[in-house]
Amino acid sequence: MSLSLVIPVWNDPEGLIRLLIQAQELGWVSEIIVVDDASDLPCGPDMPGLPQAVAEDTRLVWLRSDRRRGAGHARNLGLERAQGAYLLFFDSDDLFLPAMRDLMDALEGPMARQDFDFCLFRHRDSRESPDHDPMPDDSRIWRSVGATDQPGLLPAGLAPVMVQIAAYPWNKVYRTAFLRDHDLRCTEIMVHNDIALHWLGFLKAERILVSTLRGCEHVVSEEGNRLTNQRDAERFTVFEALETVQAALRQEGRPFLAPFAGFCLRLFDWIGGTLNPELRQPFAERARDHLRQSLDRGSFTLIALEAPGLAARLLARMQGRAA
Repeated sequence: MSLSLVIPVWNDPEGLIRLLIQAQELGWVSEIIVVDDASDLPCGPDMPGLPQAVAEDTRLVWLRSDRRRGAGHARNLGLERAQGAYLLFFDSDDLFLPAMRDLMDALEGPMARQDFDFCLFRHRDSRESPDHDPMPDDSRIWRSVGATDQPGLLPAGLAPVMVQIAAYPWNKVYRTAFLRDHDLRCTEIMVHNDIALHWLGFLKAERILVSTLRGCEHVVSEEGNRLTNQRDAERFTVFEALETVQAALRQEGRPFLAPFAGFCLRLFDWIGGTLNPELRQPFAERARDHLRQSLDRGSFTLIALEAPGLAARLLARMQGRAA
């Protein structure tokens, strides 16, 4: 299978070089597309520290935005340029783990002939240790669907369960034509740009493979200037991504309505805990208004029938009470 690796980068030449050194050794990557989101010092073939052997790799494609527009825009540029039949998004601070080779071998075999829309795999969080699982809810979901290392087809009825894992762009091998046929793209906002790609991907996909192989390590820095650390008003753009998903679910995604509502509540709690203190109340009010506007009577009734406890928490939020 031909695979395009798309890497958005902004002011992280060290991480990018580390990842490119890894990718240069991977024979199963047919194209490496680096999209520089207008870094202060351009990330390109002439950047200091880039080994000559990597810079001369003929699979490398270098793109650069004329101004900073966010990782979502960078990923979309990479998707437009990609030539591979399959596509993998990685951030510059991600790293391949050895099991990714096993996953690609499995996808090259019988699974490759099944024309899957995407294959979801597990990852390692850099905060993880034998005594600490930073994402216990994700671990519970993986156990509940009965996934194994061998990629297997996710039953349609379990998609509304599986979609509730954390929304990331870099833990899936996508079929490129699937993304293009359904116009699945990242939202071009500075943060939370992968929410629509994740949820609408699950909504549109007919064949989803899942594997518990850990294909990458995602590096999480508690400090610094990474997007994860943003505490300012840019977080308010999340509602643009949520509204896009909500509109699609009302039309054709009824089984996903309750899971998405629960996701929104958890996301609002997380954002509220990360924001600068003076922004927390305005954000809570904006979240309340979003729920009031996005949950019509029909949607709320369906959620109440399926998950009464969730409906009660939603109602409390919409009334300005703590859920």
